[in-house]
Amino acid sequence: MSVIHFGVDIPVGFTTISDPFAGAAPPEAVISGVMAVGATAVFTRRTTTRRVALGTTLFALLGTAYGLTITLDSTRTGDLAYHLGILATLLAILGLLLVPARRADARVTGREPG
Repeated sequence: MSVIHFGVDIPVGFTTISDPFAGAAPPEAVISGVMAVGATAVFTRRTTTRRVALGTTLFALLGTAYGLTITLDSTRTGDLAYHLGILATLLAILGLLLVPARRADARVTGREPG
């Protein structure tokens, strides 16, 4: 969304996504960068993966919640729907991250969960 808020139009099938909003572009770029760090940690399967993923998800959750507070007072229904959808997704990810590690994870890391 940061790219779209910077003013880049993205054609999608029969329509084009266009939503220039310069004030939202930098914070969304920062949130995306932080989430990229979390995704990299998950894909490299480092020992700190869960903590990094949890921290980056919480950061994105707080940033998205702040963005939602800004869009609540506007007439930008698309932005409102976007923030609610991302918020729901991040809450689901947070819930999955809080579930204790399974036995399959213990075989990969060589240690028991808990």
